[in-house]
Amino acid sequence: MIQNMWNINVVVTLLKKHGIRYLVISPGGTNKEFAKVVQDDSFFKCFSVVDERSAMYFAIGLYLQTGEIVATSCTSAQATRNYIPGLTEAFYKEVPILAITMEKHPRFKYQGYMQAPDQTSLPKDCVKKAFELPSIQDETDMLHSVRLINESILELSRGRLGPVQLCIPWLDNELDDIEVKPRIIKRYSTTSNWDDVNLSNKRIMILIGEHRPFSKHESEIIDGFCDSHNAMVYVNHISNFHGKYSVYGSLSLWTMSFENFESDFAPDIIITIGGLTGDYPLFLTLSRSKLKNTEHWSLSQDGRIVDTYDKLSRVFQCDTGYFFNKLTINTQSDHDYYNLWSKMAESKSMSIEVPFSSVYVAEKLHNKIPSNSCMDFAILNSLRVWSFFRIDPSISCYSNVGAFGIDGGLSTMLGQSVVTDELCFMIIGDLAFCYDMNCLSIRHIKNNVRILLVNNNGGIEFKLNGINNKSIDKYTAASGHFKNAQGWAEACGFRYLMAENKTEFDFNIDTFVKYSGSPILFEIFTSDIEESDALRKFREENSEFSLTEKMKNRTKNVLRKILK
Repeated sequence: MIQNMWNINVVVTLLKKHGIRYLVISPGGTNKEFAKVVQDDSFFKCFSVVDERSAMYFAIGLYLQTGEIVATSCTSAQATRNYIPGLTEAFYKEVPILAITMEKHPRFKYQGYMQAPDQTSLPKDCVKKAFELPSIQDETDMLHSVRLINESILELSRGRLGPVQLCIPWLDNELDDIEVKPRIIKRYSTTSNWDDVNLSNKRIMILIGEHRPFSKHESEIIDGFCDSHNAMVYVNHISNFHGKYSVYGSLSLWTMSFENFESDFAPDIIITIGGLTGDYPLFLTLSRSKLKNTEHWSLSQDGRIVDTYDKLSRVFQCDTGYFFNKLTINTQSDHDYYNLWSKMAESKSMSIEVPFSSVYVAEKLHNKIPSNSCMDFAILNSLRVWSFFRIDPSISCYSNVGAFGIDGGLSTMLGQSVVTDELCFMIIGDLAFCYDMNCLSIRHIKNNVRILLVNNNGGIEFKLNGINNKSIDKYTAASGHFKNAQGWAEACGFRYLMAENKTEFDFNIDTFVKYSGSPILFEIFTSDIEESDALRKFREENSEFSLTEKMKNRTKNVLRKILK
């Protein structure tokens, strides 16, 4: 079994033995365990810098003033890339900085997994050398890791001084203890023999990830395929698909036990289109090794192997239209699989009394967004919460889920806004806003820009349990970096609205969603506890619990109240 913490503990031990005490930590999920180990250790002098671009230059400044080697820590996704400008400066300035970067387990590279870009592909004039630690499973891995960590630290001062990368792998979820059997993956092209491609008597889930809006013709092709097969189309907002058989299934999966999914809702075949979904409940469900009777078929024009759910059996190297036209047959399905999912989705309650929070805001705002608008969502909590609510099909939706990084969402939305006259909305948290707030000064910004900034004092993703937030706030969630956006927004020509409660928010809704003579930034202030309680209540109200589970939830709620 993989021992995630072993590498981190040895890195910390050897940093001490080599006398490296200055640490610059940027927030994130993959490096949170590293932050937990060092943040209260009196040996280290830790600094929290949100933006990795600034963090690396900050580290250079520490070295110039102290003459001591400095180590930095960042998460996966684009975090390592954000180090590149500062690392380039350090390389040519000959500054010894140990860039400790985290990565998802190497098996997830290029496999459509969240936050899993290749972390060791830096330009040659960024670091003297890059070291990638093994995933620890036995004594051989341990010995290899100890040598590499020492070598990476010694490389900082070997010959000319300069920066070095030390990359630590991390497995998000432990694998089930099962025997992995060989699984053949076959590739088909437009010139292949498809005689063995059989969909009769199969329950089919067409899974559409990030995708530009579909044309009417493209939608009709997929609808025609579903007419003739027992199929449903699993979508969320960034799928931008609104066919007859589409189901917004995120809330259903989030509130469903795996046992219920496996027995009643699991597909025989998953057919994937587009990019990443950004849907964590979906990934955590479909990737379970216990789901043994489900195959994954992937559609892509280049025929690449992307085994996101560890169930890939067939790759179709062709465009979407060719695939669905070829497999559409002259029969009419009874659509029992679609009806099952549709009934489940329709049973969910969208009108639940929750505290002032992201959930409350989405509940009140989702049906007020004007038709034909453009909407962008920051990753994780913003994207998750809004996926619970249906919006007008004419609204096109986007999120930077390609590499699944926190940065750049605002800039992406602004690029869209300058080439349309429709209103363009951005839903974003304070930490993501902090990464990209400089873009408000772009001189091309038009009056059609609408930014909803949820200020919940740092990365709420890391504080959703509502307990012991102070420890998490230090470095993982990076609270305290950002107070409010009013001064900067107004300086950049934005009209500034704010709300600290439901009454103030409701009062400003209509102003926010209407055309006006200026861009608008609407900042709402929520608390960690209210955000956590709102999500918990929304989930519990839409879940079916056993008596035992209800008692457990009551106990948890009592503890939350005691610890507030």
